[in-house]
Amino acid sequence: MTWVTADVDATLLAQAVELAPDGVLIVDHAGIIVYANRSIRELSGSDELVGASVDTLVPDAAREGHAELRRDYAARPTQRPMGVGLELALARRDGTTVPVEISLSPFEHGGDFVIATVRDISERLDNQLRLTAAHEQLSLVAERERIGRDLHDVVLQHLYGTGLSVQAIATTADVSTAGKLEVVVGEVDRIISEVRTIVFTLGPAGSRGALGQELTDVVAQASRLLGFTPALRIEGPVDTVLGDDVRAEMVASMREALGNVARHAHATEAVVVIEIEDDRVVMTVSDNGVGPPLDDATKLGGHGLKNLMSRAAAFGGSCTLEPRDRVAGSGAALRWTARF
Repeated sequence: MTWVTADVDATLLAQAVELAPDGVLIVDHAGIIVYANRSIRELSGSDELVGASVDTLVPDAAREGHAELRRDYAARPTQRPMGVGLELALARRDGTTVPVEISLSPFEHGGDFVIATVRDISERLDNQLRLTAAHEQLSLVAERERIGRDLHDVVLQHLYGTGLSVQAIATTADVSTAGKLEVVVGEVDRIISEVRTIVFTLGPAGSRGALGQELTDVVAQASRLLGFTPALRIEGPVDTVLGDDVRAEMVASMREALGNVARHAHATEAVVVIEIEDDRVVMTVSDNGVGPPLDDATKLGGHGLKNLMSRAAAFGGSCTLEPRDRVAGSGAALRWTARF
Protein backbone atom coordinates (compact mmCIF):
# COMPACT_ATOMS: atom_id res chain seq x y z
CA MET A 1 0.00 0.00 0.00
CA THR A 2 1.31 3.44 -0.91
CA TRP A 3 0.80 6.26 1.57
CA VAL A 4 0.76 9.95 0.64
CA THR A 5 3.38 12.14 2.26
CA ALA A 6 2.55 14.18 5.31
CA ASP A 7 2.79 17.41 3.31
CA VAL A 8 0.31 16.23 0.66
CA ASP A 9 -1.95 14.82 3.34
CA ALA A 10 -2.08 18.20 5.13
CA THR A 11 -2.77 19.99 1.85
CA LEU A 12 -5.65 17.65 1.05
CA LEU A 13 -7.07 18.12 4.53
CA ALA A 14 -6.89 21.90 4.30
CA GLN A 15 -8.53 21.84 0.87
CA ALA A 16 -11.29 19.54 2.09
CA VAL A 17 -12.09 21.81 5.03
CA GLU A 18 -12.00 24.92 2.85
CA LEU A 19 -14.43 23.43 0.34
CA ALA A 20 -16.71 21.71 2.87
CA PRO A 21 -20.43 22.42 2.24
CA ASP A 22 -20.93 23.37 5.90
CA GLY A 23 -19.35 26.41 7.47
CA VAL A 24 -16.25 25.75 9.58
CA LEU A 25 -14.84 28.15 12.16
CA ILE A 26 -11.82 27.73 14.40
CA VAL A 27 -12.03 29.94 17.47
CA ASP A 28 -9.36 30.49 20.13
CA HIS A 29 -9.83 30.61 23.91
CA ALA A 30 -10.65 34.35 23.77
CA GLY A 31 -13.40 33.88 21.19
CA ILE A 32 -11.34 35.25 18.28
CA ILE A 33 -11.83 33.59 14.90
CA VAL A 34 -8.53 32.22 13.59
CA TYR A 35 -9.97 30.37 10.59
CA ALA A 36 -13.14 30.61 8.51
CA ASN A 37 -13.76 28.43 5.46
CA ARG A 38 -15.45 29.50 2.25
CA SER A 39 -18.93 28.28 3.21
CA ILE A 40 -19.07 30.30 6.42
CA ARG A 41 -17.74 33.37 4.64
CA GLU A 42 -20.47 33.08 2.02
CA LEU A 43 -23.13 32.34 4.62
CA SER A 44 -22.17 35.34 6.75
CA GLY A 45 -21.63 37.60 3.75
CA SER A 46 -18.20 38.64 5.03
CA ASP A 47 -14.62 37.88 3.93
CA GLU A 48 -13.23 39.56 7.05
CA LEU A 49 -14.03 37.03 9.75
CA VAL A 50 -10.49 36.06 10.73
CA GLY A 51 -9.36 38.24 13.61
CA ALA A 52 -12.92 39.20 14.57
CA SER A 53 -14.81 38.03 17.64
CA VAL A 54 -17.11 35.09 17.09
CA ASP A 55 -19.72 37.16 18.95
CA THR A 56 -20.17 39.27 15.80
CA LEU A 57 -21.92 36.28 14.23
CA VAL A 58 -24.44 36.12 17.07
CA PRO A 59 -27.75 38.05 16.59
CA ASP A 60 -28.09 41.20 18.70
CA ALA A 61 -30.73 39.72 21.00
CA ALA A 62 -28.40 36.88 22.09
CA ARG A 63 -25.02 38.59 21.80
CA GLU A 64 -24.84 39.97 25.33
CA GLY A 65 -24.96 36.56 26.98
CA HIS A 66 -22.82 34.75 24.43
CA ALA A 67 -19.49 35.57 26.11
CA GLU A 68 -20.69 33.90 29.33
CA LEU A 69 -21.81 30.84 27.39
CA ARG A 70 -18.36 30.63 25.80
CA ARG A 71 -16.74 30.74 29.23
CA ASP A 72 -19.05 27.98 30.50
CA TYR A 73 -18.14 25.85 27.50
CA ALA A 74 -14.40 26.49 28.01
CA ALA A 75 -14.73 25.26 31.59
CA ARG A 76 -16.29 21.97 30.42
CA PRO A 77 -15.36 21.52 26.75
CA THR A 78 -17.04 18.57 25.01
CA GLN A 79 -17.92 17.57 21.49
CA ARG A 80 -21.65 18.37 21.25
CA PRO A 81 -24.35 20.29 19.42
CA MET A 82 -24.73 23.89 20.51
CA GLY A 83 -27.98 25.12 22.04
CA VAL A 84 -29.85 21.81 22.09
CA GLY A 85 -33.58 22.53 21.84
CA LEU A 86 -33.00 26.16 20.91
CA GLU A 87 -33.57 27.96 17.62
CA LEU A 88 -30.14 29.23 16.61
CA ALA A 89 -29.46 31.92 14.06
CA LEU A 90 -26.36 33.43 12.47
CA ALA A 91 -26.12 37.18 12.01
CA ARG A 92 -25.09 38.19 8.50
CA ARG A 93 -23.08 41.25 7.62
CA ASP A 94 -26.12 42.90 5.98
CA GLY A 95 -28.08 42.72 9.23
CA THR A 96 -30.25 39.74 8.34
CA THR A 97 -30.16 36.40 10.11
CA VAL A 98 -30.25 32.83 8.89
CA PRO A 99 -31.37 29.76 10.90
CA VAL A 100 -28.47 27.38 11.59
CA GLU A 101 -27.38 24.28 13.43
CA ILE A 102 -24.00 24.47 15.18
CA SER A 103 -21.79 21.66 16.47
CA LEU A 104 -18.78 22.30 18.73
CA SER A 105 -15.60 20.29 19.13
CA PRO A 106 -12.63 21.35 21.35
CA PHE A 107 -9.00 20.58 20.51
CA GLU A 108 -5.50 21.64 21.56
CA HIS A 109 -2.82 22.89 19.22
CA GLY A 110 -0.40 24.96 21.19
CA GLY A 111 -3.43 26.40 22.91
CA ASP A 112 -7.12 25.76 23.41
CA PHE A 113 -9.32 26.02 20.33
CA VAL A 114 -12.87 25.14 19.34
CA ILE A 115 -14.05 23.99 15.93
CA ALA A 116 -17.58 25.18 15.19
CA THR A 117 -19.41 23.55 12.30
CA VAL A 118 -22.30 25.70 11.04
CA ARG A 119 -25.09 24.38 8.82
CA ASP A 120 -27.72 26.52 7.09
CA ILE A 121 -31.11 24.91 7.78
CA SER A 122 -33.30 27.44 5.93
CA GLU A 123 -34.37 24.94 3.27
CA ARG A 124 -35.14 22.27 5.86
CA LEU A 125 -37.35 24.67 7.83
CA ASP A 126 -39.13 25.74 4.65
CA ASN A 127 -39.79 22.09 3.81
CA GLN A 128 -41.12 21.51 7.32
CA LEU A 129 -43.48 24.47 6.97
CA ARG A 130 -44.74 23.18 3.63
CA LEU A 131 -45.19 19.71 5.10
CA THR A 132 -47.09 21.15 8.07
CA ALA A 133 -49.29 23.16 5.71
CA ALA A 134 -49.97 20.04 3.65
CA HIS A 135 -50.96 18.09 6.78
CA GLU A 136 -53.25 20.94 7.85
CA GLN A 137 -54.83 21.01 4.40
CA LEU A 138 -55.48 17.27 4.49
CA SER A 139 -56.94 17.56 7.97
CA LEU A 140 -59.18 20.44 6.94
CA VAL A 141 -60.37 18.64 3.81
CA ALA A 142 -61.18 15.58 5.91
CA GLU A 143 -63.01 17.76 8.42
CA ARG A 144 -64.98 19.44 5.64
CA GLU A 145 -65.96 16.05 4.25
CA ARG A 146 -67.10 14.93 7.70
CA ILE A 147 -69.12 18.11 8.22
CA GLY A 148 -70.56 17.76 4.73
CA ARG A 149 -71.66 14.19 5.41
CA ASP A 150 -73.20 15.15 8.75
CA LEU A 151 -75.03 18.10 7.24
CA HIS A 152 -76.25 16.10 4.26
CA ASP A 153 -77.23 12.98 6.15
CA VAL A 154 -78.77 14.67 9.17
CA VAL A 155 -79.41 18.40 9.02
CA LEU A 156 -80.32 18.80 5.35
CA GLN A 157 -82.45 15.66 5.33
CA HIS A 158 -84.47 16.99 8.29
CA LEU A 159 -84.85 20.34 6.53
CA TYR A 160 -85.95 18.66 3.29
CA GLY A 161 -88.45 16.59 5.27
CA THR A 162 -89.76 19.65 7.07
CA GLY A 163 -90.23 21.49 3.79
CA LEU A 164 -92.13 18.59 2.26
CA SER A 165 -94.34 18.28 5.33
CA VAL A 166 -95.21 21.97 5.23
CA GLN A 167 -95.97 21.76 1.51
CA ALA A 168 -98.26 18.80 2.14
CA ILE A 169 -100.14 20.74 4.82
CA ALA A 170 -100.44 23.74 2.48
CA THR A 171 -102.35 21.65 -0.08
CA THR A 172 -105.22 21.15 2.39
CA ALA A 173 -105.20 24.61 3.98
CA ASP A 174 -107.24 27.64 3.03
CA VAL A 175 -105.78 30.21 0.65
CA SER A 176 -104.56 32.58 3.36
CA THR A 177 -102.89 29.85 5.41
CA ALA A 178 -101.43 28.21 2.30
CA GLY A 179 -99.78 31.50 1.35
CA LYS A 180 -98.19 31.78 4.79
CA LEU A 181 -97.00 28.19 4.60
CA GLU A 182 -95.41 28.82 1.21
CA VAL A 183 -93.43 31.62 2.83
CA VAL A 184 -92.21 29.11 5.42
CA VAL A 185 -91.22 26.69 2.66
CA GLY A 186 -89.29 29.48 0.96
CA GLU A 187 -87.49 30.20 4.23
CA VAL A 188 -86.59 26.52 4.61
CA ASP A 189 -85.19 26.51 1.08
CA ARG A 190 -83.14 29.60 1.91
CA ILE A 191 -81.73 27.95 5.04
CA ILE A 192 -80.83 24.83 3.04
CA SER A 193 -78.99 27.00 0.53
CA GLU A 194 -77.10 28.85 3.27
CA VAL A 195 -76.09 25.61 4.98
CA ARG A 196 -74.72 24.26 1.71
CA THR A 197 -72.79 27.49 1.18
CA ILE A 198 -71.25 27.17 4.65
CA VAL A 199 -70.01 23.68 3.77
CA PHE A 200 -68.44 24.78 0.50
CA THR A 201 -66.80 27.89 1.96
CA LEU A 202 -64.76 25.73 4.32
CA GLY A 203 -61.60 25.98 2.21
CA PRO A 204 -58.23 24.25 2.64
CA ALA A 205 -55.43 25.83 4.61
CA GLY A 206 -52.40 27.09 2.79
CA SER A 207 -50.76 30.17 1.39
CA ARG A 208 -53.64 31.12 -0.84
CA GLY A 209 -56.36 30.79 1.84
CA ALA A 210 -59.96 29.62 1.54
CA LEU A 211 -61.85 30.69 -1.56
CA GLY A 212 -65.02 31.15 0.47
CA GLN A 213 -63.24 33.61 2.75
CA GLU A 214 -61.82 35.47 -0.25
CA LEU A 215 -65.28 35.78 -1.82
CA THR A 216 -66.73 36.89 1.51
CA ASP A 217 -64.08 39.62 1.65
CA VAL A 218 -65.13 40.80 -1.83
CA VAL A 219 -68.75 40.94 -0.68
CA ALA A 220 -67.72 42.98 2.39
CA GLN A 221 -65.76 45.42 0.21
CA ALA A 222 -68.67 45.77 -2.22
CA SER A 223 -71.08 46.41 0.64
CA ARG A 224 -69.42 49.73 1.36
CA LEU A 225 -70.08 50.86 -2.23
CA LEU A 226 -73.57 49.38 -2.54
CA GLY A 227 -74.98 50.47 0.79
CA PHE A 228 -76.24 46.92 1.40
CA THR A 229 -74.70 43.45 1.65
CA PRO A 230 -75.09 41.18 -1.39
CA ALA A 231 -76.12 37.59 -0.75
CA LEU A 232 -73.55 34.91 -1.61
CA ARG A 233 -74.31 31.27 -2.44
CA ILE A 234 -71.76 28.64 -3.41
CA GLU A 235 -73.04 25.38 -4.89
CA GLY A 236 -70.55 22.53 -5.13
CA PRO A 237 -66.88 22.04 -4.20
CA VAL A 238 -65.66 25.14 -6.04
CA ASP A 239 -62.53 25.55 -3.90
CA THR A 240 -61.23 22.06 -4.64
CA VAL A 241 -61.65 22.07 -8.43
CA LEU A 242 -60.50 25.56 -9.42
CA GLY A 243 -56.87 26.23 -10.23
CA ASP A 244 -55.18 29.39 -9.04
CA ASP A 245 -55.46 31.07 -12.46
CA VAL A 246 -59.22 30.53 -12.91
CA ARG A 247 -59.83 31.35 -9.27
CA ALA A 248 -58.01 34.69 -9.57
CA GLU A 249 -59.97 35.69 -12.68
CA MET A 250 -63.29 34.68 -11.13
CA VAL A 251 -62.64 36.70 -7.96
CA ALA A 252 -61.55 39.71 -10.01
CA SER A 253 -64.65 39.38 -12.22
CA MET A 254 -66.93 39.15 -9.20
CA ARG A 255 -65.36 42.31 -7.76
CA GLU A 256 -65.84 44.13 -11.08
CA ALA A 257 -69.41 42.89 -11.51
CA LEU A 258 -70.44 44.09 -8.05
CA GLY A 259 -68.69 47.38 -8.75
CA ASN A 260 -70.82 47.74 -11.88
CA VAL A 261 -73.96 47.11 -9.83
CA ALA A 262 -72.90 49.88 -7.42
CA ARG A 263 -72.18 52.34 -10.24
CA HIS A 264 -75.06 51.68 -12.64
CA ALA A 265 -77.88 49.56 -11.24
CA HIS A 266 -79.39 51.76 -8.48
CA ALA A 267 -80.25 48.45 -6.81
CA THR A 268 -81.28 47.65 -3.25
CA GLU A 269 -80.33 43.98 -3.37
CA ALA A 270 -77.95 41.70 -5.24
CA VAL A 271 -77.25 37.98 -5.24
CA VAL A 272 -74.04 36.18 -6.25
CA VAL A 273 -74.33 32.47 -7.03
CA ILE A 274 -71.26 30.37 -7.87
CA GLU A 275 -71.70 26.78 -8.99
CA ILE A 276 -70.04 24.00 -10.95
CA GLU A 277 -71.56 22.76 -14.22
CA ASP A 278 -69.59 19.88 -15.73
CA ASP A 279 -66.13 21.34 -16.46
CA ARG A 280 -67.12 24.97 -15.93
CA VAL A 281 -67.52 27.33 -13.04
CA VAL A 282 -70.57 29.55 -13.42
CA MET A 283 -70.97 32.83 -11.58
CA THR A 284 -74.27 34.70 -11.70
CA VAL A 285 -74.57 38.22 -10.32
CA SER A 286 -78.17 39.48 -10.30
CA ASP A 287 -79.75 42.63 -8.91
CA ASN A 288 -83.14 44.37 -8.68
CA GLY A 289 -81.99 47.63 -10.23
CA VAL A 290 -82.87 49.49 -13.41
CA GLY A 291 -81.65 46.70 -15.68
CA PRO A 292 -78.99 46.74 -18.41
CA PRO A 293 -79.10 49.11 -21.42
CA LEU A 294 -81.15 47.81 -24.30
CA ASP A 295 -78.60 48.59 -27.02
CA ASP A 296 -75.34 46.60 -27.16
CA ALA A 297 -73.17 49.66 -27.78
CA THR A 298 -74.14 51.25 -24.46
CA LYS A 299 -74.03 47.91 -22.68
CA LEU A 300 -70.48 47.18 -23.85
CA GLY A 301 -69.26 50.72 -23.36
CA GLY A 302 -70.55 51.66 -19.95
CA HIS A 303 -70.69 48.49 -17.84
CA GLY A 304 -67.19 47.06 -18.14
CA LEU A 305 -68.66 44.08 -19.93
CA LYS A 306 -65.81 43.91 -22.42
CA ASN A 307 -63.31 43.33 -19.64
CA LEU A 308 -65.49 40.65 -18.02
CA MET A 309 -65.98 38.95 -21.39
CA SER A 310 -62.23 39.00 -22.00
CA ARG A 311 -61.49 37.41 -18.62
CA ALA A 312 -64.01 34.63 -19.30
CA ALA A 313 -62.88 34.04 -22.90
CA ALA A 314 -59.28 33.52 -21.72
CA PHE A 315 -60.50 30.30 -20.08
CA GLY A 316 -62.90 29.14 -22.77
CA GLY A 317 -65.91 30.75 -21.13
CA SER A 318 -68.34 33.56 -21.80
CA CYS A 319 -70.03 36.52 -20.12
CA THR A 320 -73.52 37.87 -20.81
CA LEU A 321 -75.61 40.64 -19.28
CA GLU A 322 -79.38 40.39 -19.62
CA PRO A 323 -82.50 41.65 -17.81
CA ARG A 324 -83.23 39.58 -14.72
CA ASP A 325 -86.93 39.77 -15.44
CA ARG A 326 -87.33 39.58 -19.22
CA VAL A 327 -91.06 40.34 -19.03
CA ALA A 328 -90.84 43.42 -16.81
CA GLY A 329 -87.38 44.33 -18.08
CA SER A 330 -86.21 45.15 -14.58
CA GLY A 331 -83.06 44.13 -12.79
CA ALA A 332 -79.97 42.63 -14.40
CA ALA A 333 -78.38 39.20 -14.43
CA LEU A 334 -74.74 38.77 -15.36
CA ARG A 335 -73.67 35.23 -16.17
CA TRP A 336 -69.90 34.58 -16.21
CA THR A 337 -68.38 31.19 -17.01
CA ALA A 338 -64.88 29.74 -17.26
CA ARG A 339 -63.56 26.27 -18.02
CA PHE A 340 -61.27 24.73 -15.40
